[in-house]
Amino acid sequence: MKSLQLESMLLVSHREKKARKIEFDPIATIIKGENDTGKSSVIKSIQYAFGANPHNIHKNWKNADILTLIKFKLDNLSFYIYRHRGSFSLFSSSKEPIGTYSSVTNELAPELARIFDFRLKLTDRDGKSITPPPAYLMLPFYLDQDKGWTGTWCSFTNLGQFAYWKQRVAGYHFGIKPDKWYQLDSTRKNLESEKDEPERQVKAIQSVRDKTLSDFSGVDFDIDIDAFRNEVNELIDRCNALKSLERKYKNEIISSKTEKIRIEAQIEIVVKTHDELSDDYKFSSDIGDTVDCPTCGANYENSFSERFDIAQDTETCVDLLSSLREDLSNIEKSISKSESSMSQARDTRLKINKLLSQKQGDIKLKDLIDLESKKALIIHLDKEKTEYLKSIESLNLRIASTTEEMAKYDDPERRKRIIEEHGELLRKNTIKLNVNSLDESVYKNITPSIEESGSDLPRAILAYFFTSIAAIEKNGNATFFPIVIDAPNQQEQDKENLNKILSFIKESRPEDKQLIVGLVDSGEVDFEGKVIEFDKKYSVLDENYYDTGSKEINHFESLNLSI
Repeated sequence: MKSLQLESMLLVSHREKKARKIEFDPIATIIKGENDTGKSSVIKSIQYAFGANPHNIHKNWKNADILTLIKFKLDNLSFYIYRHRGSFSLFSSSKEPIGTYSSVTNELAPELARIFDFRLKLTDRDGKSITPPPAYLMLPFYLDQDKGWTGTWCSFTNLGQFAYWKQRVAGYHFGIKPDKWYQLDSTRKNLESEKDEPERQVKAIQSVRDKTLSDFSGVDFDIDIDAFRNEVNELIDRCNALKSLERKYKNEIISSKTEKIRIEAQIEIVVKTHDELSDDYKFSSDIGDTVDCPTCGANYENSFSERFDIAQDTETCVDLLSSLREDLSNIEKSISKSESSMSQARDTRLKINKLLSQKQGDIKLKDLIDLESKKALIIHLDKEKTEYLKSIESLNLRIASTTEEMAKYDDPERRKRIIEEHGELLRKNTIKLNVNSLDESVYKNITPSIEESGSDLPRAILAYFFTSIAAIEKNGNATFFPIVIDAPNQQEQDKENLNKILSFIKESRPEDKQLIVGLVDSGEVDFEGKVIEFDKKYSVLDENYYDTGSKEINHFESLNLSI
């Protein structure tokens, strides 16, 4: 996999006439300073420059209207990325423009995905498959000061634009399926997108054709009797075909609604089972190592293995419930689509029936000429429709072939191995950080909900964070970003635990991967990199550097505005 390394970041505020340039160490950069010296604002600017928005950017930082320029290296090839407000530009190592983008999702995200080999596709809430914004690429590598320490995969804002995204994003980064599977998945989704236009054209052509046929209502006589008979027969055949379609959609709706009832019943059963198992697990955890039977008085062992089996069943219920809810969402979409299609077919059939029932009117020369022109139009439309249908058929064959190829790379054993390795390493890391009370289900899920309190929670989050980093380094698909950790001393850690945290961060950094940490105090730990100290409150930018900074950024600013 590719590896990205930050080289420098230039921050310029024309509004305040101030600037600052940060040079990053290739191994570790420690940004130190007391509270309110701007550490977090600078660290958030790294993610911000790439189009990902961290939580709670300070209002003073926003008011400064800062221009951000980052120079980064991707496998020894340098690039620049520039951001000012909602406008972005990418530049080559020679500072030549690659492109300027005003939309993160529609413009910047596909370009960064191409550069960073980010092949994941997610389905948005409109049912469209798209390349997710850069936040989903950078999410595993960043712990935000404000939200990152409260749970897993939550360091950026606006992550809810995709339903059920967390499991799929984590699975992609962890390499649950190999890169080849995601390449093929991207190809398949592109082919499905290619079908949209010809399918739209077929629908439009059929609409024009039906409208043209309806215009025949004014002329029920054709000088060519056989041709007129054929036209009537065609209308009848069309009605019969639409009736068949209505029956088909009706059957689909009945079947889907039956399936919906079945899934809803299963969800109710799974929820009830999960609640009962949770109660069983809590009861078995509270009563000790043995339990007396209230009926016969016999004494039974309440060992760890029995309690672990209950915990496994509970986790299975959680996974099954997530899957059933996704199935329910899909079946509801299917019902809506079938109802809409049935309604369209019925409306069209009624129009044609009305046409067939109209009485023959007076024939005029103008009507005959108009009739012949409409016949020619229908012949032309039928020819166009046939070509589009051939295109759709070809795409369907390619989609089927790609889907068949994808199945070769979907290996259940690979998934099992990665999840088990993740759980084993997470257990070791929580022990290192003196976290000993996590629920067993946490160790069997790549996107667990970590239920901890007090100072144990941030240490558990850090253990999960670096466990995930290890999985990504070993099996991941896309580019490995610098590891950025802001304010690890959360919840007022005592001295012993703080030293454990800092030592753990240093020791867990993968070899040759860049680390950036924001700290008030590094304690006794030497991260063996560069230390940048911020010692001035409320003013991380420097007015003395403004002339130099504004001249350096001028080239990129001008090109961004001119493109």
